[in-house]
Amino acid sequence: MVDGDPAAAAGASGGTGRGPAGGRAGVPGRLAEALLIAAVSPVVPGIAHLRAGRVRLGGALLGAQAAALTAAALAAGRYRALFLELSARPSWLLALAAACVALAALWALLIAHSYAVLAPEGLAPLWRLAGGTTVSVLCLLVIVPPLTLAQYGYVQRHLIRTIFADGPVAAAAVQVAARRMDTGDAARRPAAPRLNVLLIGSEPGAPQAPDRVGGITLAAVDARSGATTLLSLPDGLRRVPVWSGTEPVPFPPGRPLADVYREGAAHPELLAGGGPVRDPGAELLKRTVAHMLGLDVPYYVKVDARGVRELAATTSRAAPAKKGCPFWANLRETRPLAVLKRYQRLARVLINSVKTDVPRRLLPALAGLAARIENAEITSLRPAAGGPSAPRADHPALRAMAAREPGDPVPAVRPASGLPILIKSCN
Repeated sequence: MVDGDPAAAAGASGGTGRGPAGGRAGVPGRLAEALLIAAVSPVVPGIAHLRAGRVRLGGALLGAQAAALTAAALAAGRYRALFLELSARPSWLLALAAACVALAALWALLIAHSYAVLAPEGLAPLWRLAGGTTVSVLCLLVIVPPLTLAQYGYVQRHLIRTIFADGPVAAAAVQVAARRMDTGDAARRPAAPRLNVLLIGSEPGAPQAPDRVGGITLAAVDARSGATTLLSLPDGLRRVPVWSGTEPVPFPPGRPLADVYREGAAHPELLAGGGPVRDPGAELLKRTVAHMLGLDVPYYVKVDARGVRELAATTSRAAPAKKGCPFWANLRETRPLAVLKRYQRLARVLINSVKTDVPRRLLPALAGLAARIENAEITSLRPAAGGPSAPRADHPALRAMAAREPGDPVPAVRPASGLPILIKSCN
């Protein structure tokens, strides 16, 4: 070995290039190596410490990374429904945002520390400036993904807290939205629980005028399988039995079903039971449809037409709409990644366009149900064009269709019934 040889001096100092005798000729190479290893340290934590001879710390970091990745992979494969449920809990979303911020800080710290244990000593000021600047840029780049995820979590939390009420859960909804179903012998199981939700489309009116309602659909969901039936109710239904919740409400027989919303919005005192109501018009319409069809309809979801158009514009590039299927069914076909890219816009549209009385505390159960709906059969039922122009609200064909269990084969209704119904699979 020749004294003063930079390579020999580097080897004598443990191969890290940190000794002052490392010479100036190998500074760019050693600096580049330190920066490269620091850059990959968030993906392979501990590699810099192993390179510097700190075996225990490097091994511990690698082991922790491997354990975390294994647990995440197993959880993603087996507990997807649980993740959906947690994504509907504001407290968990807040914890997720905080954890992502902490992860961003840890990754930045890991990059800085990895560079510090490998950076050659005795660097000239220009090299120190170059190394420090590069490390700062790497830290800024590495914190973008976790901070973006934290932002998504915060937006999701704001969406949930804005749209969904922090109110009581209807007793019937608790039964049908149970997250854990009996999977025993079919002969011993009760009839499949069912959740009915009234979907209302509306057109925003003047500032002092109620919205115009159109596109009234009853969604019936089998809580065990996720099978869904969407029954579109004609806007022109006449002789509507308006129901306050405990007794009939006087309503001219010539006025259509869509006018029930305006009646409730203009006269909130018609609702029985008192107490605060988010949307009296939607509440009166929901109670009327439930009474008209002889079903329990605990909740409604109302979306204005402008919001529907914006939602369609947001999701149409992700999946083409299926002709003959309601917008509600086509929403299921959007690709998660495409929606995620436009999620902030989608959340803003939902906050401005959606009203519902679904309580916030029921969302985790409904998120688990949504996971089953994704792969289940969705059937759209609607009265055929060319039928009676003003059918009665108590038409037996409507009640018969509404009473069928979701997922059951739906026989075509004969024209002799006076109200032919078109059937369309939305899968």
